[in-house]
Amino acid sequence: MRRHKLLISLLVVMVLLAGCGLLPAKKSPKSDEDIKIPETAPVDCDGYGQLQLIDTVSGDFMPAPAGVAVGADGQIYITDAARQVVLLFPQGDLASEPKEIGSEGSGPGQFVHPREIVLDKEGNFYVLDDGNSRVQKFSPDGEHLTSFGRRQDFSDYFSLQDGYDEPLSALAVDQDGNVYVGISGANYDISPHALVKYSPSGDKVWEIKSTLEGDIDIAPFAWPDSIVTGSDGTLYVAHGANGVGKVLVLPQQDGQPNKDGARHFGPIGKGQGEIMHTPAGIALTPDGDVLVADTYNNRLQLFSADGMLKAMYRLKGLATAEFDKPTALAIAPDGSVLVVDSGNKRVLKLHLIPPAEQPISG
Repeated sequence: MRRHKLLISLLVVMVLLAGCGLLPAKKSPKSDEDIKIPETAPVDCDGYGQLQLIDTVSGDFMPAPAGVAVGADGQIYITDAARQVVLLFPQGDLASEPKEIGSEGSGPGQFVHPREIVLDKEGNFYVLDDGNSRVQKFSPDGEHLTSFGRRQDFSDYFSLQDGYDEPLSALAVDQDGNVYVGISGANYDISPHALVKYSPSGDKVWEIKSTLEGDIDIAPFAWPDSIVTGSDGTLYVAHGANGVGKVLVLPQQDGQPNKDGARHFGPIGKGQGEIMHTPAGIALTPDGDVLVADTYNNRLQLFSADGMLKAMYRLKGLATAEFDKPTALAIAPDGSVLVVDSGNKRVLKLHLIPPAEQPISG
């Protein structure tokens, strides 16, 4: 009888282990020496891959984190839209006291609602100074260098009857130092939205517009909320186009947008490979995959460059709350991922374990 009970107990354990998401993941280790990360891991039956929480930062000094960037030296930059500063964490140590760069105002080196932050190959960082309708460029140590754009340049996208005059919404810089700005109109369907490219010297190279219920210059898009550039100059734009897809892939030819190569992936929805509303973060992995912050589904999704879903990621089972509107993304030199978890007012450092299987779907 005792042997029968033991066999039944073993069978119950085996059934539980075979189930999908029945057992919580182990709490992530606190010391780097204890972190043992497998090279690959299978996705679960819902299509979610495994991840490990490496670090987290939050507190009164950072009430509204908005953008995040990581330098080649590992330094981490976070913008705070409430305190109007850039927080610099030397050597990427999120437990250290950050250096504060900037203050509230409209002068050089000052901000009003700073959002996206990106770095160029020299380590200079660029801040989307939304409230002042400009992009500011700084040296690696925080010295103000120059600005791109002026408030009057974007007045066509204001809607004063709606009290809307902060349309700048996305920022990227390519390997040649060209700066790309996403502009979101006040109204999703009838307002014009735009992508603008500036040369390193600040001259406008091109501007393309899209109005979902009207004119489209190159491809339909609305509310571009995050941009990243590939090594060949291709733009990947996370946006909220109505039903046509949520990631716009826009190649360039001779520095100009190539309409023939433009395409979308990620249709609207809550299923695998589907994206809700306006995704607010996008990044390219060292392998050339596209990582998207599926903001309103509270998860991350990893796609191959051709738009095939490889894995989804969430915090279920970790010793922390789930994502609450993840937005800006950055990938560190060691392959870890920084995520602005905006609803929880924190920034997470994660290791996303690559899926062992082939891509899940198109």
